[in-house]
Amino acid sequence: MLMLCQARVLGYVFNPLTVYWCRDRTGLRAVVAEVHNTYGDRHRYLVHPDEKGRATVDKALYVSPFNRVEGHYRLTLPEPGPRLSLTVALHRHGHPPFTATVHGTRRKATPGALLLVALRHPLAPLVAAARIRLQGIGLYLRGLPVQPDRNQDPRPTGTPR
Repeated sequence: MLMLCQARVLGYVFNPLTVYWCRDRTGLRAVVAEVHNTYGDRHRYLVHPDEKGRATVDKALYVSPFNRVEGHYRLTLPEPGPRLSLTVALHRHGHPPFTATVHGTRRKATPGALLLVALRHPLAPLVAAARIRLQGIGLYLRGLPVQPDRNQDPRPTGTPR
């Protein structure tokens, strides 16, 4: 099994997507794409990608206050080689209102290389988390409507069930 995730820095990690490539002696058996939201929830999508690493799954997790839990993800999750290129695109009514990509080049994880990355980007997860929140505030201020989580009870706290 090969896992792709974000590093923890100063006790914090901003890890919206963890990918697990599951292999046996015959090759790739499945991929698990674990999506995390900023509320601490997570959902694992077990997929069997085609030869190009593509798969489709129905959206099942409330990830953003601006996107309902509807539609489907078109995932491109090929096994990493010298380069990594992943895409997660939410599709609704024939078009993608949201697309996320991850790109990178493989490097050896030597102690020196890891130290250099830590020195170059000491607060990377904190900066990413701040950026996503600032972007959300900007969307809200521009009038993008907040979509309720279908799993949350819409009644005020203390209202009898």
